[in-house]
Amino acid sequence: MRGSAKKKVTGGKLISIRVEFNGSIDKIEIMGDFFLHPEESISYIEESILNTRTDEPEDALAQRISNVAESKKIEMIGVTPEAIASTVKMAIRNGMESNRA
Repeated sequence: MRGSAKKKVTGGKLISIRVEFNGSIDKIEIMGDFFLHPEESISYIEESILNTRTDEPEDALAQRISNVAESKKIEMIGVTPEAIASTVKMAIRNGMESNRA
């Protein structure tokens, strides 16, 4: 299945997520008008989400993102792990709903 979601977060930054999943996340793309330093560190966050079960609680997903940001010393500007996790879960729900239609 495929799903996508967009969300404006506090401060007006946009997060856009596309996922492919079948029980767990097989592919993910995180985009938006937020900033990460170093810039290429988005791949570390995406990798930390791959193979995550789609039913993993949002707070556990946020903690996973937070852990990788801390271990890789990623500075997140205009976005939080919680906002990314929330948008990932929204993309999964959207994918499941469109698959039922």
